[in-house]
Amino acid sequence: MLGLINFSYLNHGHTTQDTHSMALGGHLYLHSPSYVGLSLGVGGDFATWTGFYQHEDPELTGPYPSHGIAILRLGYLQYHYGPVVVRGGREFINTPYANMDYYTFNPRAFTGVAAVWDVLGHPQDANWAGNGPLTLSGSPATVSVMFAREFSYASRYSATFTTGNRYTDAHTNGFYTVGLRYQSPFLGNHIAVQLWDYNFYGFANMFYGQANFSAPIEQNLALLAGFQMIAEGNSGAGTNFLHALNANSVDAHIYGGRLGVEFGTEHDTVALVGNYSPINYDSFRHGGLIHPYNDLSGTEYTTTMQTGISDFGPGYAYGIASNFGFLQHKLLVNASFIRYVARYGYGGSAYSYNGAYGFPTGEAVPNQKLWSMDVGFSYNLASVLRGLTVADYTDISVAQNEANYPQYHNPYFSNRFYLKYHF
Repeated sequence: MLGLINFSYLNHGHTTQDTHSMALGGHLYLHSPSYVGLSLGVGGDFATWTGFYQHEDPELTGPYPSHGIAILRLGYLQYHYGPVVVRGGREFINTPYANMDYYTFNPRAFTGVAAVWDVLGHPQDANWAGNGPLTLSGSPATVSVMFAREFSYASRYSATFTTGNRYTDAHTNGFYTVGLRYQSPFLGNHIAVQLWDYNFYGFANMFYGQANFSAPIEQNLALLAGFQMIAEGNSGAGTNFLHALNANSVDAHIYGGRLGVEFGTEHDTVALVGNYSPINYDSFRHGGLIHPYNDLSGTEYTTTMQTGISDFGPGYAYGIASNFGFLQHKLLVNASFIRYVARYGYGGSAYSYNGAYGFPTGEAVPNQKLWSMDVGFSYNLASVLRGLTVADYTDISVAQNEANYPQYHNPYFSNRFYLKYHF
């Protein structure tokens, strides 16, 4: 059994808008004992308005006229035998471009079937006895594979499952994904590679690859390096939903790099990061990425809480990202500063698709410069009450070179405060 009670305060704002939300939420997830490899999982999430800031911001409690969200997000049958686990029903999965994205009270959930097989090396047996997501992350196995075929999903601020996605309310056929993960020590170093193929039916085919490398230099000091690549084209299957986005094709590529160090007994990290996305004229956003089941949840190296190259279309981003631990890892701090250049900028707006090629309406800002800064912390209060944590995350984003373009609302900021009790 896993439980959570979560009190949160949210504030979004820019020069012409300042919205707030204060809510109470949580979840209760149950997983039955296994019999001949079979077990059941069930779980629900809720969020309710506290009486403050009614209907100002929908992300915690759902859009007006809702006063809250309550949904059975988990309800699955699982079969587990040795290195293989299979689930079917309402479930959580964690892949680069379809994941839980636990940004509000309610993690994103899917309806379908998914499986993980630890092909070579030690299987991650203990992970499948609870209600965590099916994932390749964290496995000690040398080679693992994952498959998922999902037909519908429930978003972070929805109380229902839908066959639509973040681009359309129309009935879609969902998606499938297949992933491969390889990791191994090599001459005292550590190498980890993951490869993913997605078919977002009627939208796009996507390939995602990432390779990470760490090399110890001396005790409590290691060099870190990483590379990622995304290549996306038309799905070529059934209905073409791109027409609703005023686009006829998809042709997107994103390349990324990371170079940094890990140091100290708390395994702190500081890294230089960058991403580049070239222009591909006449496709969706002239080279923009389609990702129907993933928000800005950190897949690209330069993604921040509110800003990412995957939503701006072609351009590039670079900066520094860091993570620190203090007090035997009770206090965790993250900070990043990222600079973006969007070839076709819209003052930071990225969630409107009603203009030509799926851009927002209005005149684009050529080579628009943006910067974003994230700062966050979480503190484990187990010394006060076992399972109690407090956290706060703030993002500030500013779009520049705005002369003669009236669509700006700067600076944009978002702050989220959490007080959580896990049981």
